[in-house]
Amino acid sequence: MIFKVFTLPPAEYAKIRSEINTYYTKYEGKKYAVHLSYGIDNKPYRYYFINYGFDDYMIYNRIGIRR
Repeated sequence: MIFKVFTLPPAEYAKIRSEINTYYTKYEGKKYAVHLSYGIDNKPYRYYFINYGFDDYMIYNRIGIRR
């Protein structure tokens, strides 16, 4: 599968990676997953990522959620 390059700001990537690590049992064994969270701009997003194992993720998209 080929994905377009998507890059989060380093601070936001670190925040989301930390959250995924905290709740890793929810994503364990899933190759593709979605994590719901607030970005560093305090807006809600869906973060789509590929799970290569604990603390090894590729976030390939972020889509805003309407409040």
